[in-house]
Amino acid sequence: MSSSFSLREALGPPTPLPFEVRAIMITSLFGAFSRDGTSSALGNDNDSQLLGTLRDWSDVVLVTAGTVRMEHYGKTNSQLAIVSHSLELDLTSAVFFGTAPIIFTDRTAHISSLRQNRITNLRKAGAHVIEVPDTKPHTLISALKDLGFTRVSCEGGPSLYASLLSEDLIDVIHLTITPTVSSCDATFGLKLESDTPWTKRFKLESALADSDGTLFCRYRKKATDVGA
Repeated sequence: MSSSFSLREALGPPTPLPFEVRAIMITSLFGAFSRDGTSSALGNDNDSQLLGTLRDWSDVVLVTAGTVRMEHYGKTNSQLAIVSHSLELDLTSAVFFGTAPIIFTDRTAHISSLRQNRITNLRKAGAHVIEVPDTKPHTLISALKDLGFTRVSCEGGPSLYASLLSEDLIDVIHLTITPTVSSCDATFGLKLESDTPWTKRFKLESALADSDGTLFCRYRKKATDVGA
């Protein structure tokens, strides 16, 4: 394990894959994904820089509307693909003043006037609203491929991480572990649901320790999984 932090080493070498999905996440020492309601409360400056570096690597950032709201996403030049069922997004949010976001929402048989108004207003705000049959992991990834994207960075939230992992759609995990635990931490761990038990194994490619004890790990999915 390296004892110094390097953004280049944390990101890793260029991918040889024609299409790759990476997930970036941070947890407390015992696996909480947020503190006082946000994941940013867990990180340090290097974690923020790694997030920005991974955005630069990617050509699209996949994220849920809930995470955009909770983490107070600001104006960005990165291409965001926001997943939302309700389409209840704040049109004054800074995310609408950078690169126009893509909004994935599930197509419904009956479109209420409220929902249609939200779609219309989002498009007026510059968003590219794309209705998909559903917002299941394979549907979202297929839609991104159809749009020509090849490098996907997933920023959560936990439910999106869980669904992508369950469908074996994450190639690389950038996991930051902060050496702290707090009474303000959220529930520990991801809620992985499946009718059939499974275990997926990832290979540790890099582990870097920051001066404050924060650990930056990069894991890559192994070619074969270990059955549970």
